[in-house]
Amino acid sequence: MRRVFSAFVVAAAIGLAGCGGSSMGPTGTSGNPPNPPGGTVNTNQVSIGNDFYSPSNIMVSTGATVTWTWNSGGVAHTVTFDDGAQGSGAKSSGTFSRTFTAAGTYTYYCQIHGRAVMSGSITVQ
Repeated sequence: MRRVFSAFVVAAAIGLAGCGGSSMGPTGTSGNPPNPPGGTVNTNQVSIGNDFYSPSNIMVSTGATVTWTWNSGGVAHTVTFDDGAQGSGAKSSGTFSRTFTAAGTYTYYCQIHGRAVMSGSITVQ
């Protein structure tokens, strides 16, 4: 009996591990699809969906231009930077770009939906 129970516990743990778990993004924001392992993606393209940026955390080289593209089905979102740089303003379609000329981490969020729902970061190396 003990062996059967142990096998059941192991099988249940393996099954639960494969379920994917949470809707919380790597930065603790709900609605964001999780980034791949490692948490930060090397790209200069960010998609804006219904209440998420994807990927939410990216890494680029100094001098790179990052482009956000609205794919939110007509729902308005913003790209608002914590460093006070010019953001996108409220948009429901189109694109917005920013060139990053200095190394550092630049955080941003959707002013309409709030940091707890939509946020991300750009790490410039």
